[in-house]
Amino acid sequence: TPVDLGSYSSRVTVMTGNAAIQACRKLKEMLFQVASELLEVPPNDLEMAEGQVRSQSHPEAAIGFADCVEKAEAKFGTLGATGSYSPPKHPANYKGSGVGPTPSYSYSASIVELCCDPETADLKVEKIWIAHDCGRAFNPLLVEGQVEGSVYMALGEVLMEEQVFRKNGLHKYPSILEYKSPTTLETPEIETILVETNDPEGPFGAKEAGQGPLLPVIPAVANALYDAIGVRIDEIPITPDKILRALEGRLKSVSIPSFDFPPPIRWQPGEGVQVGQKS
Repeated sequence: TPVDLGSYSSRVTVMTGNAAIQACRKLKEMLFQVASELLEVPPNDLEMAEGQVRSQSHPEAAIGFADCVEKAEAKFGTLGATGSYSPPKHPANYKGSGVGPTPSYSYSASIVELCCDPETADLKVEKIWIAHDCGRAFNPLLVEGQVEGSVYMALGEVLMEEQVFRKNGLHKYPSILEYKSPTTLETPEIETILVETNDPEGPFGAKEAGQGPLLPVIPAVANALYDAIGVRIDEIPITPDKILRALEGRLKSVSIPSFDFPPPIRWQPGEGVQVGQKS
């Protein structure tokens, strides 16, 4: 079995996408070989278009795609091919640089609008804007659905879901019935913005659209809460009891030590250094 580092960290689009392209190109060569013999056309003059395998210089010399597949199966047997993909080596030479390298990175940004009653700490997310750099979106509708699914997961993580264990090691919530997660009633309006780029290492320019859109939503909710009522919650889930304790000054930070963050860097369009892209 070939060595594979697993399906996680939004690697599937790039890894399997490039491997699938390699496998498909092998099958394409087999189909072109058969079509070349039948049509008496050089393989480098063939193309696939409009449901046909045809000559680029003489389009009238053509064979239906299904017919070509049947002829190829008769010649080669069951058609199949394998593909693999290895990401390029990391340019930096440091320990661990060759473990799980990724050739492409996505970027996401989120804005959250919410309201919170300081008397009851009832928090309701009204609307979420999410912008995600997904590379090239082959099917924008499916990509939007994937992005919005990530937003839904982020809401569950930031407002409800929690791993709490009793002293005997058993989970506090005995079944999925007690484990809280959002429903359609808790899911706010979501406005999705797909920022398309042509990633040079992605399959036909595509990148991930799974884990990336989840990440900015959680801090955006925390920042929106701070903007609304002036308290910082630095652990999740952000629950009403934590909000009330924070308002009363009784919430102790248990996740990270106190840290004075430097002032944010203000960026304007046109600033920075241009980075060349692969052709």
